[in-house]
Amino acid sequence: MVTTRFKARAILSKIAISLAAVCILANAQDTYDTIYNDVGSLPCVRLLNATGSIGCQSMDAASGVLYRADTVEDIKQFANNNELGNKYTVVIPYWLLSSSNIDLLKSSNKLAAILAVVNGTDTAHAAASRPTTITSPDTTCPNCDFGLYANTPNRYQWNPTGSGLLFEQFDFPIYALNTMDNRNIMSYNSVMQAANRNRDKGYRDYPLKSLQFHSFMWGAQDTGACLRKGWCTPVGGASVWSTPSNNISYTDEKPIVIVAAAIDSRSLFHDITLGVESSVAGMVTVLAVAEALSRSTIPLDTMPKHIVYTLFTGEAWGFSGSQRFVQDIMSSPIQCEKAPTSGSGCAFPFYSDLEFQRLNPAKIEAILEVGQIAGMSVAGGEPILYAHVDNIQEAASTMLLNQVVQVGANGSVTAPASTAGIAVLAASSDGVKRGLPPSSSMAFLKSRGNIPTVVLTDYQKQMSALTNHDEDDSWNTPNAVNLIQKAASVISTTAWLQAQGVSDAAAMTPEQTQAIASIQVDAKLIQDLLGCLSLNYSCPLVDRYLNVTASNTPPTRLPHYSGTLYSQSQPFPIFVWSFLANMTSVKSTTSPSQRVTGCSSQSATVQCGPKEYCVGDQCVVSLTRYHDAFGVGIGMNANGQYYIKDASKPVWTESTWDPIGLRMFDVTSPGSQVAELMTGIVLTIVSSCVIWYSRRFLKKTLKED
Repeated sequence: MVTTRFKARAILSKIAISLAAVCILANAQDTYDTIYNDVGSLPCVRLLNATGSIGCQSMDAASGVLYRADTVEDIKQFANNNELGNKYTVVIPYWLLSSSNIDLLKSSNKLAAILAVVNGTDTAHAAASRPTTITSPDTTCPNCDFGLYANTPNRYQWNPTGSGLLFEQFDFPIYALNTMDNRNIMSYNSVMQAANRNRDKGYRDYPLKSLQFHSFMWGAQDTGACLRKGWCTPVGGASVWSTPSNNISYTDEKPIVIVAAAIDSRSLFHDITLGVESSVAGMVTVLAVAEALSRSTIPLDTMPKHIVYTLFTGEAWGFSGSQRFVQDIMSSPIQCEKAPTSGSGCAFPFYSDLEFQRLNPAKIEAILEVGQIAGMSVAGGEPILYAHVDNIQEAASTMLLNQVVQVGANGSVTAPASTAGIAVLAASSDGVKRGLPPSSSMAFLKSRGNIPTVVLTDYQKQMSALTNHDEDDSWNTPNAVNLIQKAASVISTTAWLQAQGVSDAAAMTPEQTQAIASIQVDAKLIQDLLGCLSLNYSCPLVDRYLNVTASNTPPTRLPHYSGTLYSQSQPFPIFVWSFLANMTSVKSTTSPSQRVTGCSSQSATVQCGPKEYCVGDQCVVSLTRYHDAFGVGIGMNANGQYYIKDASKPVWTESTWDPIGLRMFDVTSPGSQVAELMTGIVLTIVSSCVIWYSRRFLKKTLKED
């Protein structure tokens, strides 16, 4: 009987403890929801290189009362107001985020954090309020320390307005507000309502709305120290290369024509990096070129020269993608010491794929690259494209340059450069030889300087002020589509002529004349690609290849920051791979008379053959491959650990971090906070006494020792 009583008492005690725990958790959540309001976060984060770190971090959870500053005068007033008695989170328009204004805010000793509004609905934050003069946050010569002219004295400054803000280090949180989707619109509205309420109260009438930031970054010192501690990951991802020549080989002796552009961009806030002018437009141009050339009535794989499309990731970070691609093809053949446990490639030295060994770098005969091309650099009037060449070995590119200029004139390789309505000019036509602007081609020319190379851009002397800018997120549709279509027409026609070995249009055969006329750039495709790759990744075009809308949360606007190596999906390389695989493919080997369809929608019954891929619900054969993209100064040992092997080359890494976020709460007056503290102490003492008395009472009542 006694045993039964003790068992019952034990069961009741467990039930009581469980109920108490549930009540405590429920009350804790209710208390959290009452006190805090989580806000969508778009942080500036910490990155590291060989010499130090850049970006933002906070060692502790910073918090500050929301303070609104819409102008430089507002910032000065904040800095000089000695009556403000708290730490503050200052909300400013993005265009006020400059080194001088940040220093002014810090000098007040009242700054806890900064919220920069990139796009807002409030009058002070709307696009219409942006100043006419915009300053790029990059350096005056982006990536030039890793380019072709790194050791050249007095190298040309392509971005003279660059402020270098991207390379500064901040020991406090800086976050962005951007109304790009419903969640971020709600966050923006919530923050602005709170900031306006605080302003109406004169920042004195408590309670005041405050934000708390969690942005602890583990990375410290530099990349070398960070990699040794395992606190960071290389910046990078996957480049994509593709060719219609499925039988290309290292020993086939056929020359190669490269068509190139970058995939990724950079800005202060990686989560909102788009880079429409910086990279998206160039990527769209190359995809449009591939689609146009796929229409050629003379099959591309039968031409005297190979065409290879290359789209590089990691270009914003020291040309990491192109430099690694060139380094690897120059290292062929690879001596694989350790085979992978599954799949192709090599485990050590590590390569996720070895098909690049088909490319003979000595056979690269021409490079056509597309840079900034969306027309934001054009001040007015009819936009003109500019063809840039290396001024050190200029003679090597003269013939290719002339061909590009002539094709731009009226689509004919024999048209004189003076023809009215010319679309392309030599960048040195004003008599100034500036060399190549920052570009992927430099990686090839650093290894072999006499490759004929032309980089096509919409600027002659100066890059867009939106270079690597968080506001490089929109375009004028008619102008952008028109300019990209012109660029794609020039590149596709020139690449076709190069691949055919044609220098004189008058000498073309009727078959060649018919084939070159069949190459037509699709303006509708360009418009769709711009929208899909900038604003809505779940668009019909992408969905046709990847079925992204089948997800419970279809992706929408995605950033063009390359991310970190192998740690996250790479949506843009995935789409680029699928698109190029389709454009360069043989549609079926199992059923030559018809396309094999249904391989993704009817996977249970439709299977692709050996060496075939399912692309756009069709079985195709294509030599389209990913290529690892991260700084060539970083190596990987046999244990899969990264280390610095050459600090003079790109070694960018991103810090790992604790969960990042920010939340809003009410902060009371200092007097109220003291009263709350005293009340808490009293309640703690009373609770302790009650517990002590209750335990004695229960022991006495239950007659326990």
